[in-house]
Amino acid sequence: MKALFLNSDKSLEIKEVVVPQLHEQDVLVSLKASALNHREIWIKKGLYPGMKLPCILGADGAGVITKIGSKVDASILGKEVIVYPGYDWGEKETYPSKSFRVLGMPDPGTIAEYISVPFDHVIEKPSYLNFPEAASIPVAFLTAWRALVHHGQIDESKNILITGIGGGVAQAGLALAKAFGSKIFVTSSSQEKIDFAKKQGALAGVNYKKEDWHLELREQCKEIDIVLDSSPSPKLDDYYSFLRYGAKIVAYGSTGSRNTSINISKFFLRHIQFIGTAMGSPKEFEELLAFMDQHHIRPIIHAQYSMNQSLTAIEELQKGNHIGKIVIGH
Repeated sequence: MKALFLNSDKSLEIKEVVVPQLHEQDVLVSLKASALNHREIWIKKGLYPGMKLPCILGADGAGVITKIGSKVDASILGKEVIVYPGYDWGEKETYPSKSFRVLGMPDPGTIAEYISVPFDHVIEKPSYLNFPEAASIPVAFLTAWRALVHHGQIDESKNILITGIGGGVAQAGLALAKAFGSKIFVTSSSQEKIDFAKKQGALAGVNYKKEDWHLELREQCKEIDIVLDSSPSPKLDDYYSFLRYGAKIVAYGSTGSRNTSINISKFFLRHIQFIGTAMGSPKEFEELLAFMDQHHIRPIIHAQYSMNQSLTAIEELQKGNHIGKIVIGH
């Protein structure tokens, strides 16, 4: 089968590899589509923890079950499924086990024609979604779901700020928050992305490159209850301009500065919560897909490429000009 391989010297290559073998409780998924995440870029740069190369990249995938292990119910054969994008979440819903890891390094990933995973790591694809849309869900939507639902306790009364609105998790967060009936505000360095977000349901947005962006946001929203934050500001004190007492900053990335400063007295006196999050549990994945099915939420696809164009797709991801997901079809 063909797969996108990251070699030990960090070079990318589309190469022929052996179709994975099945253990007794595994299923073989013939992948029809995979979607890219910025995680692939960090791995390629050697900036991801636990680097083990070579590996097949990719954490997002959807396809059809074509083969099963000896202890798997045969009724699952032929099902159209979405692959849960991790291993070993563990027993607790509050946080993952220390052995939790995401597909696509060190374990084989989804940018391949086939993947073998445990049978309980696949969920039937909602029928209203095509394969590229289904493949765009796992990492981005699950991360946004956990951030907004588990941590943020989102509902229709909440004002939501989504930073860096061009990214996959941010776009997922916007779609989910809209379905919950929340009021949504966004930031970006691109007016084009802000305007696009407003067409998707955001009420307003500001350019975070402006020195007084936080004051402009305050004028637009008055107060924010939840910040879905891809890159917390180096100066978190700016957030006090618009955070409601008891607000939650839920951070899932550090695409900008990795260091921030904050006035601790204002932080605790206003009962602000700063929460770190990443991905989500298998149970949350099931809840997410049920919610998306109920509301017929469709991920936004920026561009689609073939397996033979995988290197071009990675280059497009690195440019950072996209809105929505970049998908590789098989």
